[in-house]
Amino acid sequence: MLPPQDVSAEIDRWRQLYDPNYGTVPPHITVAYPPFVPEEEWPQVRGAMHALMKPFLPFEIRLARLGAFAGDWHYLWLRPEAGDMLVRIRKELLAAFPRYVQPLSYRYQPHLTIGVFDSAQALRKARRVVREEWTPLTFVAKELVYLSPDGQGVWCVCGRVPLGG
Repeated sequence: MLPPQDVSAEIDRWRQLYDPNYGTVPPHITVAYPPFVPEEEWPQVRGAMHALMKPFLPFEIRLARLGAFAGDWHYLWLRPEAGDMLVRIRKELLAAFPRYVQPLSYRYQPHLTIGVFDSAQALRKARRVVREEWTPLTFVAKELVYLSPDGQGVWCVCGRVPLGG
């Protein structure tokens, strides 16, 4: 899910500082992880996905709280307050498209990454800075967007599926 341009611009203010993927991946909330639908299969899958998303009406997402993941890398992210709706959408996609939407070995946590760090200390420092200045953002989720990398590794919109038909 992509936030609208005005919301993305504010998020990118932070991503430009803290996210090494800033120039190649737009701000987004991942609902399904790769592997992706092959380009030649997208028209057929898109039609079925369109029907599947018809009952899901557009809904509001508020980005007010920060979260973090730790592992080999440390991630700073925004927690969407409409996370339950995103979890429901993911469950529907997983059930309908098991070939393309893979189960995860961990609990799906909707999030929008704003920073990637090589140490817990760097994450904590950035988190303090962002927390002090962060102003909650709200937008209406109207569609799912199919993103895929081009030949230079820049992620581009390959398709859109509206919510609510």
